[in-house]
Parts: sequence; structure tokens; C-alpha cells
Amino acid sequence: MGLEAALGGLERGLAVTVLEKGRVGESFRRYGETRLFSPFAMNLSARARSLLGSHAPEPDALLTGLQMAERVLEPLAATSALAGHVRTGHTVTAIGRARMTRREMSGHPLRGERPFRILLDTPRGEEVMEANAVLDASGVYERPAAVGVGGIPARGERGLDGGLIQRLDAFHAALGGLAGRDVLLVGHGHSAAGALAEMAAVPDPPRVVWATRSANRRPCVEIASDPLPERARVAARANDLASDPPAFLTVERRAGVEAFVPRGARVAVTLSGGRDGVFDAVLGFTGYRPDLSFLSELALEVSPASEGALGVARALAGVTDCLAVPRVRPADLESGEPGFHLVGAKSYGRLPTFLLRNGLDQLETILDRLASA
Repeated sequence: MGLEAALGGLERGLAVTVLEKGRVGESFRRYGETRLFSPFAMNLSARARSLLGSHAPEPDALLTGLQMAERVLEPLAATSALAGHVRTGHTVTAIGRARMTRREMSGHPLRGERPFRILLDTPRGEEVMEANAVLDASGVYERPAAVGVGGIPARGERGLDGGLIQRLDAFHAALGGLAGRDVLLVGHGHSAAGALAEMAAVPDPPRVVWATRSANRRPCVEIASDPLPERARVAARANDLASDPPAFLTVERRAGVEAFVPRGARVAVTLSGGRDGVFDAVLGFTGYRPDLSFLSELALEVSPASEGALGVARALAGVTDCLAVPRVRPADLESGEPGFHLVGAKSYGRLPTFLLRNGLDQLETILDRLASA
């Protein structure tokens, strides 16, 4: 989304700088070998695809996260269109207004007359830069949600360090060593479903306990006549395993994690209802949440439920499928802070309905408004 915002801004005559915390495509790299549900043509604008030219993947290609980073985003950042506009290794640690705190003239358009001040950690040390507008496309994948009951960390969860796997690239790195071992899988979304299917395909599969809050025989949500075949395949495979568990799988329904206790190289886990077990690895795929800590001096209107943009959350209330998201009004994309916008997955926060195609459409609306301001 950051690269797309840069291309769209440059096309509209705006001066643009992209600040990348790590490498280009860092979030996609964390998907590892997991394939995206949406075909390539849905994941990049026509403007960006034209820059890739003959090197662009086929429109219907289902790329892995790593392929999206290496075959699409890195080459895109290296095009002449973005030359000199992308700075890697630049971490934004705080954003505020010049000579104005969040409580001064909150909600007043006069706040927009002061530039944003951005504090950065760079390879050369701390720096401060100013900007008339800021788009936060930092996503949500860096902050996994807690696996404990009620969305807060279970007892002992924060002390597990590397004993809790919550990213798909880390899961893929560990998969070969899980054969024949005891594994707890927590969550019932598509990340958990995909992980279960991959463990089932190991020649000597691990002994898996799948702890899901769902009471359903088929825990993962399946969409009738799903137009995204890869999404349908992943959900159906996990649900087939859950409804008729093979010898390696035990399904614990209506189960939440109460506590973790290290037992040497293993972890003892207590589940709700008095159920417990000892495991070699714990996979916690319970979603992700945005990092708002570096935005604390901005007067943002944030949804108390999604932690994303309040207008987006209200516009999408009741929507359960990313392909059924209605067109969002321009006013719903405002943040409450003039010239600042949450874009991409971060604008949705913890809502599970983000789709790159919709994010790109919303980004165009935001860029049009900035260019005309």
C-alpha cells in the first residue's frame, strides 16, 4: 500500500517519500510460503502492473507472500518511477503536529495548517522530518493478537519468548521439526486452517490438539459458492479434518487458553474447562492488531472495537466477507486528523474483511482528496 500510495501521489504531482521500517515487502515476507487467496490481478493497480511490464506475474497467479515481496514489490520499488522515493531501514517512532499536542484544537480544520513532525530511527541515527500529509500503511501483521481467553495474554504467555509461534514464516521454518511431536494449534481462521492442512501433509504428522473457540463441527467459516477457490480449499480441508479427525488430530471446541507453564523444552497448557496437555510447540493464529503507539499525539477517531479507522468500521459494520465490502464514502476515510489517513489493512484494524483490491480503491479516493486540498 505504501508503494501504491507513492505511485498514485507522484501521478497527481505530490512530493512523496516512503519510509520502510525494514525491507520492501516486509509484511508479505512474513507470510512465507503461504499462498494468497486473491489472484495477482486483484492485488496490484493497473498503474503498478504496467510498470512491471512483461515481468509481471500472470493475472490469475496465486503468489505466496514471499513471491509477492520478491517478484512484485522489490522490482516495483526499483523502477525509475520510484527512484529516490523509498527509504528502507527507516522506522517511524512518533508522529505529531508542529508546536501542537493532540488536545489543542482537536477536530478543528486549523490543525491542518501545521505540518506533521515525524521522528525516525534511521541507519544514521534519529532524524526528524516534516510533511503536509501522512498515510500510515504499516499494516497489522507485526502485532499478533494474544491467544489467551478474552483476547488478553494467558498466564505465562508473555514469558514464552520463542515458544509461541504466531507468524506463518516462523511456522514454515519450524514445520520440518514438528514431525511426530506434540503441537497445540489455537485459532480457527484461515491461518490456523492452512497450518493444520500443512501439518496433515507431513509424512509423520505431529500429534495436534486444535483448540478453537467455535462450537461448530466445521469450525472455519465457509462461504457458499466462494469465488476465491484457494480460500474455499483451505477452509474446507481444515473443516474436513475437524469433522472426522484422523489419528493425529484432537479437536477441543469451545476452548480458550488459560495458562502456559514451561516444562523444560516443552510447555504445559491449561485450556478452559479444565482441559490440559504438554506440548513441544504452540501455534497461536488468533489474528493481528494495529500498532497505534507511535500515533499517540494525533487526534484520531479510532474504532473502539476494531482499533482501525472509526469511519471504516462504521461503514463495514455487519460485513463478514471481504468480497462483499460496499464502496466506502470519502467521509468515512477521514481520520479526524486533517491530512492523516490510516490506509490498507491498518485502516481495518482487527476487522477480518480487508482485501487489497478494496484497499486500493479507497487509497485512490484519499489521494484525490489530498491532491485537491
